[in-house]
Amino acid sequence: GFVNVARIKGSHCAIKSGIEAGKAAVEYLESESKDLHGIEMISYQESMEKSWVFDELREVRNIHPAFKKLGFWAFLVYSALETFILRGKGWWTWRNETIDAEKTQPVASSQPIEYKKPDGELSFDLLTNLQRSGTYHDDDQPSHLVVKEHLSDVPLELSYPKLGGPEQHFCPAKVYEYVTEDDGSNPRLQINAQNCLHCKTCSIKTPKEYIRWTVPEGGGGPAYSGM
Repeated sequence: GFVNVARIKGSHCAIKSGIEAGKAAVEYLESESKDLHGIEMISYQESMEKSWVFDELREVRNIHPAFKKLGFWAFLVYSALETFILRGKGWWTWRNETIDAEKTQPVASSQPIEYKKPDGELSFDLLTNLQRSGTYHDDDQPSHLVVKEHLSDVPLELSYPKLGGPEQHFCPAKVYEYVTEDDGSNPRLQINAQNCLHCKTCSIKTPKEYIRWTVPEGGGGPAYSGM
């Protein structure tokens, strides 16, 4: 993605990518070529590589993989060194060899985490936070969160029985729920797409990445008043 890990920010890079994509599209449409079937706008990739986005992200490319490679305390030291001194000038590049979706441990070998109840002053329950985000999607629009057809068996054959349905826990908006009968039988996945905060965690963390995150209708999503 376009997240600067050291700054925990990526919106500025994403906006720049959209600008360059628009420029590439206009450039192609104004060219003499009229073939619109299966085209690839190569100029977009080239313009992004020449922009400040790639320069900025190259400086922090090793910070995220360093956490796994070095461990917590060594990671803190290295990330400071990389951020303030090296600034990506090292000749090495570390990479994450395992995608996030494959790092989830089986529920049978994991211990449940008991979190403190929200105090209503510094911490708040999920639904309160969701309400304050102002998120909204038209009720009659198609769900922008789609289970990939070739992975339609993953929720009920892998995620829920073996991994404990991690999507119902990591989603900050309670979009994903496994609904069962009163006796716990006949589970099914329920997707409350209208609650979505557009964090896109599900597109990289659901088992086997079974969710396809598509663009919702314009104007939908969170409405943070401070942005």
